[in-house]
Amino acid sequence: MAFMNSGQACAAGTRLLVPNSRLDEVKRGIRDAMGGFAVGDPADPKTAVGPMVSQKQHDQVQSYIRKGIEEGAEVLVGGEGRPEGFEAGYFVKPTVFVNVKNDMTIAQEEIFGPVLCVIAYDSEEEAIQIANDSKYGLHAAVLGPTSSGRVASRHRYGLDAS
Repeated sequence: MAFMNSGQACAAGTRLLVPNSRLDEVKRGIRDAMGGFAVGDPADPKTAVGPMVSQKQHDQVQSYIRKGIEEGAEVLVGGEGRPEGFEAGYFVKPTVFVNVKNDMTIAQEEIFGPVLCVIAYDSEEEAIQIANDSKYGLHAAVLGPTSSGRVASRHRYGLDAS
């Protein structure tokens, strides 16, 4: 979802909360999956990530990527600049940050570009706190084997489970 419509959609999730116990596995999975996210012409069905809508939006997304790096997040894939072979146009490298803290700008604001922030947590309670610690109603989904309904009901923007 983070890269849907090149991240230029309200439903494009920008934060992925991952249990610390599975972080290495998730990082490997992301690296493997990112090879399948082809950048290119949005009219081509093989393209997963097209250009930003304007120069202004391209520059804005690049500034978020720089801000993430400045604030101490680690680039797992992607990063600043245009993807190789796309030096012209408003293309942004699909970017995934790890070691993101929830108080970082990239975790608190909608980037509206192909950028995903991976935030690790140790307990279900911490995950709920992180999910609710945003002044925006950022897109959210809860995926998990047994506790997903319980967690979703405690999310500030989630469904009432009662």
